[in-house]
Amino acid sequence: MVKDMAGQTPATKLLTLLNVQSAKPSAPKRTRDWHALARKAQKTSTATTAAAERARKGLALKLEQAADLLDSDEGAQGPAQVDANDAHGLGQADQDAAGDGDDDGEDDSLADSFARHWSAHAHLVKGKDKAGLEAEHDGAKKGKAVWPGVGDAQVLRSEAVGADEGKVPDLDEAIKLYNPKLLDKLRSRASRTSVPPTQAAWLRTLSTYQDVLFPRVTIGSAEHDAIREASALHAMNHVLKNRTRILKNNEHLAKQALDPSSSSSTAAPPRDTLDQSFTRPKVLLLTPFRNSALAWVQHLVHYLPPSTSLVENYPRFVSEYSLPDGAEDKLVANADQYPPDHVATFAGNIDDSFRCGVKLTRKSAKMFAEFYQADVVVASPLGLRTSIEKDGDSDFLSSIEVLIVDQMDVMLMQNWDHVQFVLERLNHLPATDHGIDFSRVKPWYLDGLAPFLRQSILLSSFDAPELRAVLARQCHNRAGRVRALGAPRGEEEGVLDRVPRGVRQVWSRFDASDPYEEDDRRFEWFTTKTLPTLLKSAVSSSQTIVFVPSYFDFVRVKRHLTKHLSSLGSDFSFAAISEYTPTPDVSRARGAFFAGKKKFLLVTERFHFFRRYRLRGAKTVVFYAPPQHPSYYPEFLSFPFSAPSALEPDADVDASELSAHVVFSRFDLLRLERIVGERDARRMCGVGREAASESRFTFV
Repeated sequence: MVKDMAGQTPATKLLTLLNVQSAKPSAPKRTRDWHALARKAQKTSTATTAAAERARKGLALKLEQAADLLDSDEGAQGPAQVDANDAHGLGQADQDAAGDGDDDGEDDSLADSFARHWSAHAHLVKGKDKAGLEAEHDGAKKGKAVWPGVGDAQVLRSEAVGADEGKVPDLDEAIKLYNPKLLDKLRSRASRTSVPPTQAAWLRTLSTYQDVLFPRVTIGSAEHDAIREASALHAMNHVLKNRTRILKNNEHLAKQALDPSSSSSTAAPPRDTLDQSFTRPKVLLLTPFRNSALAWVQHLVHYLPPSTSLVENYPRFVSEYSLPDGAEDKLVANADQYPPDHVATFAGNIDDSFRCGVKLTRKSAKMFAEFYQADVVVASPLGLRTSIEKDGDSDFLSSIEVLIVDQMDVMLMQNWDHVQFVLERLNHLPATDHGIDFSRVKPWYLDGLAPFLRQSILLSSFDAPELRAVLARQCHNRAGRVRALGAPRGEEEGVLDRVPRGVRQVWSRFDASDPYEEDDRRFEWFTTKTLPTLLKSAVSSSQTIVFVPSYFDFVRVKRHLTKHLSSLGSDFSFAAISEYTPTPDVSRARGAFFAGKKKFLLVTERFHFFRRYRLRGAKTVVFYAPPQHPSYYPEFLSFPFSAPSALEPDADVDASELSAHVVFSRFDLLRLERIVGERDARRMCGVGREAASESRFTFV
């Protein structure tokens, strides 16, 4: 054996060094004052009722107990009693072997994005406070890059975060981050030996745990289903990794409880058992209708671990989220009469008020689980808001780590306030303790830093200011935020080529200094310029449809026309239909307009979204504002012809007699891009080098 100059073998010298190091007194590992945190919880109160005050005091007491526990053990995890609450309600059936997940305990490599992002001492928020992280969020640096599955994208990330943090792994590296058994299911479903390209690209992006806004997915397309499938696998993988870590730590603590002497052994380093959060749900999935929830849950169920032999209440779920037995889907039966996107959106059960918890155990899963016992919450914004307001409790949203919002464009046509209501209640400190074992809660949860780690996956068929506001105000992921740029494939140049040839289109821009006054300036422009111009013409003073995207603007315009009915002309008349108009009244209004008994017809975009009727009899179409859905523009201009998709006029229609008038401002840039194309939209809105000085534009 080789010896060094001191006559000792390297092995002996190493053992000596280790013995000396172990004899040195260790420095305290506590980095926060838990008693101060408890005192803060006692002082800070928004309680307005006696019940809420008692709940707050109970939570403060728990924090004080956690402080006492850590005082007695300087942060080391000692023997503890392990029961169902240790895993947020995981029962004995859950705690059989942890088998189907990877070993995500304390030996995780920093190359594992899950361990790096979600560890108890996550470096993204370590040593940070909430105010500092919010300041970094507001000052995020913008850049551009090409992302797998997303394409050209804008990337927003704090300059304080290293460049390597946002690095997208190559395919082989990304695949290693996912449970092999789940990937085998993905390959077998696609009848391939490798992961399908679209899903592989999205798994690479999602594995970085950054926020993603993808406003370019066409509903009902193969790409949409592939994104759903990849996101479902990603969510299920996240839940399994969390559960595996908790169960392994439960087993470790149980062994310590049975054999206290094992905790003093120096054979192995102490195990980090800070593995939990305030409540059990980790994934929140928001969809607009039951039909889309059914599609998502079918993907989630497919990617359950192979050991899951039973899905409780699944037949009931399929029954409640599908059409009733024996019911015929008339929309599908007459699919050739409607645009494909309408059929894809409204086929099946379109109830918009629902909520369902999905609980995972090792050998089974359960649908309709209580929220506090569920791992995944599937709901519509309306259904979740109704539940929260009824029970006065949103604590089950306090520990959401992966948020998925699908079909946000559809939610814009419902009630966007419901979406904001839900998102504003994510990752707040809970009002009550819910049986929390504070000795195992990750420190950044206690510090209120969970919003800065939560991953949000936002999907839509088009971009809109409301979606960008969600990314800017509700998504604080310090790992970074990614927003896809450009139009959906095939729509980069807009939709003007779908307008029947010969129709004259006049676009008029009004000036507004800021978004807050835009509504008033638009109404003023319409009532003082657009409407008088229409009434002066013998052609446009009748047989005119006024398309109003916003219901609030619709009510305002309708009130104005009603109030000034006599001053607008002795023979002036109008009818109005919105999404709230009863079907018999809609039929009467359509009939009166087609017969010429009503000169004007007011229509909201949401009415067209839900009904998709063909409104015949118009020779002039006025867009009070550009529609959110770009396809509605050519559809309305095609109504006078034989079919909505026909580009050649019918024998009874002369295209030269038809015209369109569009009122817009520079704040409508995103809508214009989808209709006239990005280049013309920027010129018309006065943006960029080719900005036009004029405010009136004509297309034929």
